[in-house]
Amino acid sequence: MITVSVSQARETLSDLLGKVQHGREDVTIERHGKPVAVMISVEAMAYYESLEEAELAKMGAEAYAEYLADPGSAMTLEDYLAETSAKADRPE
Repeated sequence: MITVSVSQARETLSDLLGKVQHGREDVTIERHGKPVAVMISVEAMAYYESLEEAELAKMGAEAYAEYLADPGSAMTLEDYLAETSAKADRPE
C-alpha cells in the first residue's frame, strides 16, 4: 500500500491513479499524518460491495428463519429501526 499526504496526492494524482488501476496498488491519503481516504481499484470496490451484499443477504435469511420459527416474535420495520437506533445511541 502506498501512503501519501494530501498535497502529494494532489501533485501526483495521475500517477497514483495509474498505480491503482494498473499496478493493483491501494493508496492511503493522509492529512496531518492521519488517514482520511483510500484509493482502490474499481475491481476491489466491486468485490467489497459483493461482500456487503452477501452479508446483508445472510442477515435477511437469518431473520426470516427466526420469523418462521416463531412468527409471534416478528416486529415491524419501524420498531426494528427504533430499537436499533436506541441501541446505537446508548454508551457502552
